[in-house]
Amino acid sequence: MKVRLALEEKGLDWSSRIVDIVREQEQLEPWYIKLNPNGVIPTLEISNGTTEVVTNSASIIRFIATLPEGNSLSPTDKNDVQLMDKLIDLADEIDLQILSYARHPSMEKSEKILDTRINKSLLLAEQHPELRNNYLACAARSEKNKTFRVDEKHIKDIEQKAVESLSFAEKKLNGNIFLLGDRYSLADVIWTVVLSRLDLLGYTDWVDGNRFPLLGSYYQRAQDRKSFTLAQIQNEWWDK
Repeated sequence: MKVRLALEEKGLDWSSRIVDIVREQEQLEPWYIKLNPNGVIPTLEISNGTTEVVTNSASIIRFIATLPEGNSLSPTDKNDVQLMDKLIDLADEIDLQILSYARHPSMEKSEKILDTRINKSLLLAEQHPELRNNYLACAARSEKNKTFRVDEKHIKDIEQKAVESLSFAEKKLNGNIFLLGDRYSLADVIWTVVLSRLDLLGYTDWVDGNRFPLLGSYYQRAQDRKSFTLAQIQNEWWDK
């Protein structure tokens, strides 16, 4: 979602390919592991004479912002650039993956997804020895997620860190329309998606303006942007 939103706000032509990470676990197929050795989404392929591949959503949106075509998503002032980078890092460091597993409507389904991922990773590690280390790393990551999603202290630590980041963003909105002023930037791209995921996960008092009033109205403005719909930003569960 972060990448789609960055592409829409940048105003670039793009096409997407859905990778089923739940039922088919396509992110573990050898063709994808060769493209993205971590076996996670998203992955960006850029073709312009040669093909370039960028992985990790924060890295991808930063790459998109550097492209000369389209709208500017970065400020020119050095201090604002530093602030934008800090806001991106704070948003990216919120462990939405663990929170998503922990607050899924069905813990049984959450566990089943991770078990399927672990089993497929281990099977493919045997079938594709040249990719064995990649698959073992994928299995270990899923085992870790399976443990942490039911670790109350770990969840509380993530939530506390999230609150600290939200508080920082709230302060930056004081007197501003967007995080860096009156122009929508790359910092707004990632924070729009983070707030939508927190909304989906039921952290209502964080996003509805109750605890963070400036963020609440900011989130409403973000949802009103055409890009929010075009990028298919999801703040409701797809399939419970």
